[in-house]
Amino acid sequence: MSAHAASYLFLACASFVGSPHHQLVGRLGAPLLRHLRQQPPAAADWRRRAQRAPEVSLIYKAEEPTPMVELYANGQVNQYASTLVAMRGRYKLSGRDKRLLRSSTRVLAPREGYILFDFGDLKGVLQHDRVTLVGADRPAVTALAAEVKQRLVLDDTADPTQREEAPFEVRVIECMLEQTYALLEESLQRLSALVTSTLGELTDPSQQSEARREAALGRLLPLQISLNSLGARTERLASVLEEVLDNEEDLKDFALTRRHNQLLQEEWERLEQQPPTDQPDGGRGDDGLEFVRELSTAAAAEGEAAAAATATGATRAAAATSAAAAAAAAAAAVAAAEAEAEEAEEEEELVETLIDVYNSRLDSLNDRIKELATNIETTQGTLELQLDNERNRIARLELTLNMAGLCVGVSAMVSGFFGMNLASGVETVPFGFVVATACSLLLSFGMFAACRRRFRVLSSQQRSRLQDVQALKSVLANVDGVALLLRNRPATDLRRLLTGSGAPPMSERELTLLQGILEEAAELPEPPLSLAHV
Repeated sequence: MSAHAASYLFLACASFVGSPHHQLVGRLGAPLLRHLRQQPPAAADWRRRAQRAPEVSLIYKAEEPTPMVELYANGQVNQYASTLVAMRGRYKLSGRDKRLLRSSTRVLAPREGYILFDFGDLKGVLQHDRVTLVGADRPAVTALAAEVKQRLVLDDTADPTQREEAPFEVRVIECMLEQTYALLEESLQRLSALVTSTLGELTDPSQQSEARREAALGRLLPLQISLNSLGARTERLASVLEEVLDNEEDLKDFALTRRHNQLLQEEWERLEQQPPTDQPDGGRGDDGLEFVRELSTAAAAEGEAAAAATATGATRAAAATSAAAAAAAAAAAVAAAEAEAEEAEEEEELVETLIDVYNSRLDSLNDRIKELATNIETTQGTLELQLDNERNRIARLELTLNMAGLCVGVSAMVSGFFGMNLASGVETVPFGFVVATACSLLLSFGMFAACRRRFRVLSSQQRSRLQDVQALKSVLANVDGVALLLRNRPATDLRRLLTGSGAPPMSERELTLLQGILEEAAELPEPPLSLAHV
């Protein structure tokens, strides 16, 4: 190895000091240090740089332990601190599941032997006899874990005759969904109260304080942001439940307790089917078994003749007994299989009903959120219309002032002409001042009247176009019914025909527009018949 390569390698090894693998690095770095000491001064310079290198690990930083809490089916609570890497080895989590627990993605996914869930504040792993909640140091998780524990204890202490027994995992999922839904509903109630009061301040006609209206308008934006965030959380959780409902295999995998019992039963049957092993006492059997063997030998010796006489009858009886026992065993196996299938179907229906109920409740909550957001948007649109109306009033006032200024400017122009210090001969004209003043005022008022009349004409044309649009909407909504009434009838008196048919009344503008549409449609040539129609 060259001196420079050894120097680089030792520099990398020195940076591992303080890491979890520093002992291995020390064993590897000692020979390199001895090798560098035998190198020329250039290598010694690299050695000095390596000794001054910061003690920073080049590998992945160790994960900080996360507080966790375990709630068992028997009511026991276990609190400890662990890492997601340790959980991955304990529950055999996949890398994707570990990333899901580390992220904020909502998930409810059954796996082999456990259920992975993340409802926001509540997330962790659910097994057939325990539930592990991640992040128990957060106040929300602590409060929700206490409520889940209390609900589980209440379910366990309830009268068995008054409640229907459900598996542990189903009760835990119900408790967590109920707590998550209650948390979302409480947030919506708080936001609803704040939004209602804010919108009331903005739309109250008796509210004269502009400062309070501006303050309410400033509160509206953060309230809308919080409401949108709540709606997004609700939609994500509802989409997770819908994915579970759409997948029948996932619904079957929620039966952790039944699957655990099946594994125990299979293991028990496997142990029963194993051949008996030799006794550890040198080949001697049990005393009871030896006694039975001796007693059987004596009875066989004494009753050999009687057994030979009744051998045929005993063989037939044994065959009949074996057949009956086989039939009974087959019937019992079929009954057990049917009962197990029925139990599995009932448990699957229970899980599906539970998830469907909370999915419907989340959809209803989301509808309430959208309704509240619609109220905010409607109020904002009303405020914008009010502001537009105010701007239009100000614009009309400015236009009137501009026209008045123009007219006054014309009068000022006349006075400017006569105010020049030049001799024009008009100074000596009798009543010249009165005539000039009267003409200036008449010119100003005439210009103002002409401008105002032009403005009124333009406004009237704009209102007429708006009325035409409204009339066209009304006519298009009723034109099909009117066409059916006028089929094979002359459209001579359209108003009398509509009044006699009970149709909604129409204005003169609407009747004129409808008459024009019907006449244009009657003048169009009929399309030629195709061979298919013939």
